[in-house]
Amino acid sequence: MPDKYKVIRYFAYTVEILVLFVIQQTPGLFPEVYGARPVPVLAAVIAVAMFESETAGMAFGLLAGLLTDLGMGNTLGFHALLMAVFCYAVGIMAKNLIQTNLLTAILLGAGILAFVFFFQWVFYYVLNPNNDQFWHVLARHYFPRLLYTWAFMPLLYLFNRAFALLIRPPAE
Repeated sequence: MPDKYKVIRYFAYTVEILVLFVIQQTPGLFPEVYGARPVPVLAAVIAVAMFESETAGMAFGLLAGLLTDLGMGNTLGFHALLMAVFCYAVGIMAKNLIQTNLLTAILLGAGILAFVFFFQWVFYYVLNPNNDQFWHVLARHYFPRLLYTWAFMPLLYLFNRAFALLIRPPAE
């Protein structure tokens, strides 16, 4: 029988991801910075992956990546693949290598988000032969989006930490 606390926790994470997706897709809710809006769903699953197993982190990364692909109108599977791999790696690192605290969440969030947005920029702008202003797009669109999304990392880490600690079986 599956642990009922784990089911409740996973349901809470899923609701969180869906609510964040709806919020991020609502026009005008977050002010745009140089035409860039944040992607808090990606920051949320990085935080979730720090508290759950690598398989669960990968599943939530896949869900968030698919929602991001659908919301941005990008190639379906681009963010899903990246986030599934990164969240799996975060789950393994959190279990075996790093301490799970706010500083590591902020540093992991910065690295992973930078890598995801850099890959997005490379695949959609640099490799596009019809685009000659890719440096401008990086400086005026992707960098503000990275910083804007990264600003959500501490809040989402603390929120998911509360889920992970409060929705546990009682200690015997």
